Amino acid sequence: MTHPIRIALLGAFGRMGRTIAPLVDAASDLELVACVDVRMPEKTTSRDFSALEDAPEFDLLIDFSIPQATEAAIPEMERRRASWLVATTGISQEVRDRITALARRQPVFMASNTSLGVAVMQRLCAQAAAAFAHWDCEIVETHHRNKLDAPSGTALSLAQTIATARAARTDLVTDRSQRREIRPNDEIGIASLRGGTVVGEHSALWFGPGERFEIRHTAENRDIFAHGACQIARWIANQPEGLYGMDNLVEDILRRV
Repeated sequence: MTHPIRIALLGAFGRMGRTIAPLVDAASDLELVACVDVRMPEKTTSRDFSALEDAPEFDLLIDFSIPQATEAAIPEMERRRASWLVATTGISQEVRDRITALARRQPVFMASNTSLGVAVMQRLCAQAAAAFAHWDCEIVETHHRNKLDAPSGTALSLAQTIATARAARTDLVTDRSQRREIRPNDEIGIASLRGGTVVGEHSALWFGPGERFEIRHTAENRDIFAHGACQIARWIANQPEGLYGMDNLVEDILRRV
């Protein structure tokens, strides 16, 4: 792509949107052409819009919005056939399936977490799950008090990665308060902590006979997710239609090491 990658930002007025915008503005190979948010207090610049359909042409939509906004964007993204980075958490499986269907005609990148560190954690969890197939596995995630969904999308993604690597039936359990029985073997427990200003912490723990193994990632600020989004933007701009995720990006990085 010879010209700067034209970026539209959905959820521009949110925490992540306000973190990403200055990074895109500072990059010579990226151009922020539209800041879209239904909550936009007022149109202070020519690139502010309350509806995606009013935005000018763009190459990639970076979406850190809310499930309702992501769902509402589907028809417009189908019409435009632009690339789409979907980083919204808490979307339903039905909406996820509709977005996935678009990947037959355009590049779609879905990531519950755009941190490269979390992506590497996913790969390590898959390896650990295969090695510790018969150990008890638990996930603990901690986020700031204002986070709306629980468990986090990253925790659910980690749990799914671990369940797949186990190659056996696995139940995800988020509430044991009503249970009066010993822990079954075929489950992964997910505990969600909320408080203060914690950006994000995820731990995957395996408990075996006489030993414990842990993989942990800590996000110290939101910049890591914004930098990750910009890295994805540069990568997906050179990809054909298809469905992509952080593992594809990591694979490409490792091939070039």
